[in-house]
Amino acid sequence: MVDMLDENNGTESVDCAFEIEVNENDWESIIQMQVNELSCILEEKGIQRPGQFGNGRRTSSKLVYPIVAYDAERCPCPTVLGLVLTGLAGKSLFFGMGIKGLSDELVGYMNELLEFEGMPIGVKWNPAEVFIEARVATILLPDDILFARENGWVEMMGQVREGKRSTHRLVVAKMGRMALAHEKQDRAYNELKEEALMRNRGE
Repeated sequence: MVDMLDENNGTESVDCAFEIEVNENDWESIIQMQVNELSCILEEKGIQRPGQFGNGRRTSSKLVYPIVAYDAERCPCPTVLGLVLTGLAGKSLFFGMGIKGLSDELVGYMNELLEFEGMPIGVKWNPAEVFIEARVATILLPDDILFARENGWVEMMGQVREGKRSTHRLVVAKMGRMALAHEKQDRAYNELKEEALMRNRGE
């Protein structure tokens, strides 16, 4: 189960939406910047990962899955709609922006998608759910990053849109952290982890 938490229920909003096209070489750093911003807000709000051990303690995991949206016309720069925090026993929690945090272009796009599905506009639908369902957004897993580095981020998101790559919605909702148990995700995760360790050591 994925518990949804709308960041814009409070007084703060997260404006991570970009309205200009950027070089694909900058995508990874732009995504990381938005992930860092949302992570800081998570910490400030004291939001905890779901599930507890028998002794009442919670997992110390720092793993998050960014939810990234892209559209060549409506969202030409990658926009992190939220983060999925993995917890215990396959549980996950979604934390991200509500509709107030979206650019005007994305709000209009979301309304078009809702109308197409026959859903009322004005209800507080979760933007990430709407855009993932439309394959405009994906839950970014390690193998996606390596694929994008080799083939381009636009190509990766294009394959998501065409149904050639998964949005990972089902596996993350049902398995949480264990979404990384698949061989290709495990291999990619370890490669990125080693890369980060080497970078931190200054190698």
